[in-house]
Amino acid sequence: MSHILDTLVSTGPVRSAPASSLPTLDELVGEYILMLLALTHHNVSQTARILNISRTTLYNRLRRHSS
Repeated sequence: MSHILDTLVSTGPVRSAPASSLPTLDELVGEYILMLLALTHHNVSQTARILNISRTTLYNRLRRHSS
């Protein structure tokens, strides 16, 4: 997540930043999931509960973000 936040801060005002330099919503979601996994010591069940999604959905999102 800090990588994306660093990118946002370094681009300055959004109106002057090229759209290609800003993270997509999908990238933000992926970073957030990885951050939660790290905070829960890779406890998938706990991470899924925090996100209010099933473990299957979490695994699918992880698979999508790893490619």
